[in-house]
Amino acid sequence: MTKRGIDISSYQDSSLAYLKTKKKQGAKFVIVKLTEKTDYISPKAAKQISNGLKVFGTIGVYHFFHGYGLAEARYFLSWVKNFGLDKTTLLAIDVEYQGLPSNATPQINVFLKYLKSHGYKNVITYGSRSWFTSHRIHRTGLIDKGAWVAAYGTDRPGINGADAWQDTDNWHGVDGDLDFTGKLSGTKIVGKPKKPSYWSDNGLYEVITSQVNVYGKVTLDKANKRRMRLTKGSTIYGKAVKYKNIYRIKTDSGFITANKGMVKLIRKSK
Repeated sequence: MTKRGIDISSYQDSSLAYLKTKKKQGAKFVIVKLTEKTDYISPKAAKQISNGLKVFGTIGVYHFFHGYGLAEARYFLSWVKNFGLDKTTLLAIDVEYQGLPSNATPQINVFLKYLKSHGYKNVITYGSRSWFTSHRIHRTGLIDKGAWVAAYGTDRPGINGADAWQDTDNWHGVDGDLDFTGKLSGTKIVGKPKKPSYWSDNGLYEVITSQVNVYGKVTLDKANKRRMRLTKGSTIYGKAVKYKNIYRIKTDSGFITANKGMVKLIRKSK
């Protein structure tokens, strides 16, 4: 599902109130400018990151690129680590500096390769549509094909398979972005997704996620969802019932998931 978000720099406010307002206006995520070249750190980055995490629960950061791939990647990553941002964090390279060569791709790759070699796999390249179409950023030549495209006054980003689109520089007074794949909003799974596993035991279960729905049938489809929900910490007795290649838990109130990421077996019974 496409999500609306914003990207900000030292030109924008860093207060908690500002970011809460943007969330109320519809923003689901925020990307913060962190560094530029090898000698600039945004004076508002620390507060914007801290408050961004409080408001949105996730954060992304970007570096304004001047063409010195390895040196700038080292500088950027040092600040990423200084702020304690983990390896799931979205790291973006902002490629728009007019002093870059006609083909900036080789040095972009040096930058991206350094980040990825240090375990930061969730990376993306930002640039205007014209830079992608003219091959100043040669997407097919990038070691990571993630693309965040800036294109205003149009009904599409103009790049096939773009992950994200900066469609305006004035969404309630700030750059507005549409995230198509989850790269910017922090919902994209990096690497191979972990396959869910399921309980197959009868016994007492505890809900370990925010809530679990109860269904009238073992299929757990929307049409049979009951009004009853089990919130985190709720306990309930149930019997494991096989459904295709997995299991459900049959309770006196109906069927619930047996997904180990959502419920936990507290006590096994016969």
